[in-house]
Amino acid sequence: MAEVASHEAAAALTSAINTGDVSWLLISTAMIFIMIPGLGLFYAGLAEQKNSMTMLHLCLLIFAAITIQWTLFGYSLSFSDTSSSWFMGNFEYAMLLNTIHTQNKLAPTVPNSMWALYQMMAACITPGLWIGATAGRMRLLPTLVFAVLWSTFVYDAVAYSVYGVNGWLHKMNVLDYAGGTLVHLTAGTTAFVMSCVVGKRLDYGRRDYENHNPAFVYLGTGLLWFGWMGFDGGCATSANERAVNAAFATNIAGAMGGLVWMALDMTVNKKKWSSIGFCTGAVAGLATMTAGSGHVQPGVGLLYGFSAGIACFFAVKGMHFIQVDDSLDVVAVHGVGGSLGLLLTGIFAQYTVTATGVTEGVTAGWIEGVWKQVPIQMLAIVAVIAWTTVVSFTLLVTIDRIPGLHLRCSKQDEVLGLDYAEVGEEAYPYIMVEKETEEDREMDEMERMGGDGETTVMGFSKNGRREL
Repeated sequence: MAEVASHEAAAALTSAINTGDVSWLLISTAMIFIMIPGLGLFYAGLAEQKNSMTMLHLCLLIFAAITIQWTLFGYSLSFSDTSSSWFMGNFEYAMLLNTIHTQNKLAPTVPNSMWALYQMMAACITPGLWIGATAGRMRLLPTLVFAVLWSTFVYDAVAYSVYGVNGWLHKMNVLDYAGGTLVHLTAGTTAFVMSCVVGKRLDYGRRDYENHNPAFVYLGTGLLWFGWMGFDGGCATSANERAVNAAFATNIAGAMGGLVWMALDMTVNKKKWSSIGFCTGAVAGLATMTAGSGHVQPGVGLLYGFSAGIACFFAVKGMHFIQVDDSLDVVAVHGVGGSLGLLLTGIFAQYTVTATGVTEGVTAGWIEGVWKQVPIQMLAIVAVIAWTTVVSFTLLVTIDRIPGLHLRCSKQDEVLGLDYAEVGEEAYPYIMVEKETEEDREMDEMERMGGDGETTVMGFSKNGRREL
């Protein structure tokens, strides 16, 4: 009898599954995965050369760690649809049990396991965003420990609150289509807390930091931009017009954000046609659009991108003014961008978009006369910032006091660079090409006459080894 019942349940599930939706979510999942090495390249290019390999490495390390956390209990805590809690899910889907032959209420046309795989990619990339705040000065082991704990107590809790069927913000009809609160606001807030707890770089304020490889930034931006259309488009959970709307709006906001930031760089900072300025603005536009991509008309993406380019650009200057050392501007791009996107969505969300593919709980923004929506959006922003701040600060301070998990690297390691000190591998293990001078020829002559056979130029010896 049990076997017959199992076959009947499987048959009922098969009849409800839409293979087109499954295909679209599989594609979107792969697109989001590409964002993870893309983020690594983006951060590696923005960082100093001595920390570039660390940025690349950390993105995949965090991906691996959160994949395990998500499998064990993360998905169940975030998206269990059988929990009666208003704040956190249960363990119904722990170890991904009961996910192959069931469907989640949030994605009724695909297997639960498909929804879990898709959402896992977002869970993995989000901690990768905040590592940029302390680039070059926070050790790898405590970073990974913090990432796992943070994902459990911050990411999973916010995910359930915003998207869980009984989540308290979900019940209030907060409009957050693809993660303005869950991804960008939590990452930006955490980046601010990390910057304060870990402290400034040793030479902060005494010199200008160079983005060591604009080509990496450019390539990383391209991969992020590509994946973002799957990130937002996939949240429709279906291959329908809403997925097209989200992907289109996302692309428009990224384009506008990049152009506006680059223009401000030229006029305010007196730079040329900066590729880094364009790329940073594009990411700001994409981040800002995340909350509203499936709630507003695609053309409104122009306003999102324009607003993001201005607000996030001047937020960078604001962070410098208050002397908070956010190394790669995570707070300005993701924290400010995520908040701005949530507010704009409360204004411009329309029923013609929000009602697509939805049968209940439909709401819209001020443009449709729903005057309570912006206050709801503001409440969500304040609540998520408060929870993320308290939990992140508590976790960081606690981890820092555990023997062997001190957050900050030593002064010597910071000067040397975490590539060499922590990873033990460098992004550019090449022999530097020297321009021969008269002094070089004299030194070569000395070597032939019995010297030690090794000279050093700019921290590298002729055999390519870094000199300490």
